[in-house]
Amino acid sequence: MNKRIKEILLWGGWLAIIFVFCKTKTFPVTIFWIFAWSFFIGILGSFFTRRKKSKKTVIRADPRFDTPQKAVAAAFNHQISSLLFLLNPFLTVQICLQSAGGIWEKFCGKPVFEAEKYAQKTNYILPVAGEWRVFNGGVTKETSHSWSIPSQRFAYDLVKFGGNGRSFDGDGCSLENYFCFDAPILAPADGVVVKVHDGIRDAPRVGTFWMDWLTRSLAGNFVLIKFAENEYGLLAHLKRGSIIVKPGQTVKQGQEIGRCGNSGNSTEPHLHFQFQNGKSFYFNSGLPVKFSGFWRNDGEQKSFMERDYISKGCFISSFELMGQSRIAH
Repeated sequence: MNKRIKEILLWGGWLAIIFVFCKTKTFPVTIFWIFAWSFFIGILGSFFTRRKKSKKTVIRADPRFDTPQKAVAAAFNHQISSLLFLLNPFLTVQICLQSAGGIWEKFCGKPVFEAEKYAQKTNYILPVAGEWRVFNGGVTKETSHSWSIPSQRFAYDLVKFGGNGRSFDGDGCSLENYFCFDAPILAPADGVVVKVHDGIRDAPRVGTFWMDWLTRSLAGNFVLIKFAENEYGLLAHLKRGSIIVKPGQTVKQGQEIGRCGNSGNSTEPHLHFQFQNGKSFYFNSGLPVKFSGFWRNDGEQKSFMERDYISKGCFISSFELMGQSRIAH
């Protein structure tokens, strides 16, 4: 069961309890109870998260929630905006389609579960220039972006980090504070553009962990490219108005296709990209691919990879731009 479905069930059960308790109450009282309990849940979640982190390691304070008040507000914003997703028919339909994709794959799909057993048909380079961190994703169940969502099983989220050890400068409350915002996104291989979706705004309340529940697309603005038979790539959450390719257009490896943004279901600017065995965002299976000619730093050593996978926690950069990039330690 994927994380989004768990959230829906959690909130659904909680709303059922509220409905039973408040069915004889006035509307204002009902609204009060909903927000009161949401605030309480947010406080508990923030408290236990902070305790768990403090036992593991001491990290540099993040100005977005470096005080108890900010941490509670961030947890509250995330919980409430998650709940409001259910009021957006566009998102509700897409979430249901994601769940349906799991059922479809079980009976009709051709899933890949062991990365080494898949023989990719094309050589790929990283879809970004300079040094980025793999924030989420890998080729095992433990490192997977979303193992139970077929098309996102081998997906990745990439962000840029600065010399301050964070993905942003300043207070992180402006899109321009984030190092990867408006960075060029590149075609990882030669291919033909199959689909382009643009016009989705970049989530405006960045830094607050309030998700854009009014967005019309979970993936935001994206480009879908066909690289080979049954081998497609999706690059998502692009900046509105930045996409410079169109359906039917042939693109070359390394060619800019758009700019990194914060559109769709995103809490901060980043690139989400995935490879899949068909065109659909919901009814296809993810593909594990190796990238060619890049540097990888896992925090212990820096190595040049002729051809290999990437995984969360690593810093990666293309060979050509290595001399201009910073290696994090």
